[in-house]
Amino acid sequence: MTAFDHEELGRLIAALRPVPAGWVRAAQELPAARLAIEGIVSRAVADAAYRDRVVADLESALAEEGIEPTPAVLDELRDRFISD
Repeated sequence: MTAFDHEELGRLIAALRPVPAGWVRAAQELPAARLAIEGIVSRAVADAAYRDRVVADLESALAEEGIEPTPAVLDELRDRFISD
């Protein structure tokens, strides 16, 4: 492994292209989405009626939490409910 000093690392990082705006936005939104997903899953585990509503209409459950029902988020919830 090659050792670089801070100045060389700075030059190398500065030479990189900027990341796409969508990546930045996703990184900013991800922590809140993960918390909301955990909240939905926790409530669904504790309340069978709520779980039935969530499983029947994931998009509405996410909308109630203020989360955009992207394919990745929907897949995450489906995976969580299948594994429970």
